[in-house]
Amino acid sequence: MGYNCAQIDVSEVNAHLQGGWISKGERQMGTLFKRGKKWGINYIDPNGRQVRKLISPYKEAAVKVLKKLETEIVEGKYLDIAKSHNILFEDFAQQYIDTYVRLENKNFTKQSCLVRNLVKYFKGHALDRIDTCMIRQYLAKRLEKVKPSTVNRYHSLLQSMFNRAIEWDIFLGRNPTMGIKKLPENNQRCRWLTEKEQERLLSHCHEMTRPIVLIALQSGMRWGEIINLKWGQSLNSNYVDFENNLIYVHESMSKNKRSRHIPLSQDIRLELENMFTKKSGYIFLNFDTKKPLGSIKRSFNTALRRAGIANFKFHDLRHTFASQLVSRGTDLYVVQKLLGHTTPKMTQRYAHLKSDQLIEAIEKISLQNKDVGYNTLFNNDSTEIARI
Repeated sequence: MGYNCAQIDVSEVNAHLQGGWISKGERQMGTLFKRGKKWGINYIDPNGRQVRKLISPYKEAAVKVLKKLETEIVEGKYLDIAKSHNILFEDFAQQYIDTYVRLENKNFTKQSCLVRNLVKYFKGHALDRIDTCMIRQYLAKRLEKVKPSTVNRYHSLLQSMFNRAIEWDIFLGRNPTMGIKKLPENNQRCRWLTEKEQERLLSHCHEMTRPIVLIALQSGMRWGEIINLKWGQSLNSNYVDFENNLIYVHESMSKNKRSRHIPLSQDIRLELENMFTKKSGYIFLNFDTKKPLGSIKRSFNTALRRAGIANFKFHDLRHTFASQLVSRGTDLYVVQKLLGHTTPKMTQRYAHLKSDQLIEAIEKISLQNKDVGYNTLFNNDSTEIARI
């Protein structure tokens, strides 16, 4: 359905509002338009951006709103613009963390780190001064140092932040991330450890690093899912159910927003039961902050170095878990469910590990054909292939 735009006429406005809103010879700043049964306004804000809004089924109401906006712009009292103009990015970033990330049960540590990186670049800029061009420049600069998938995460975070700013009436106008396409990703890294490498790695892991690594190796859980584990059932949380021998991942803590149950291995159970810590609240607690552990990067890298393992990341423990299952004949559908993949596509990266099963299947066909021979009888009419 198209737009029916009509330039506001001075006489029409005066007839509706009984006032001299626009004098003769003065440039008009707004227009009315009609979409369906509603009237809307179209105007240019003080920053030069075009704004279109549907107001009411009644034309008079739209005219009044437009007159009010014109007056506020002229007098410098345009409240929405004042809001976004006065709020610096770093101040809004803190508000975003405090009132959105915490409330939505996001991975607080990871999200806070990403936001801090954004603040380093956009610090000192008011929200309404950050435009699409500035965001493109930032993403291009990040791409020089990180992978496309990481750039896309920053893109998504900026998009979310400006969506919240618009939702909370802090920012007026179009989200500046709109129109910026995500980069194509090809990050299907698939590095895993052999059984001997796993043993060496665990032998060099100490304190909290050991149970965290063991859980990753024998459950395939992600870092954020592991550090948010609690000792017992808790609302909107990941927890270990010792009674039913399960690990429960809550949908709010899962990357794909779906809950899942993972059987608790005997090794993990014994490791957790032997931990010298209070069996309540978070399993991996930072006793100083009273929050989940922030990082084991230093101790994990030390263990890798002492175990003689190179080119390996924590997330590769998840690949190791999946690789072990597939190489031992576990169906890919089962692996998909344990990993929490929404579609088989991500799980297919491990399909080549089933090559032994493929070879076995071909060998079965060969064995069946051992009893099959071909007797070709040549005559003028046909060639007969017969079973001997």
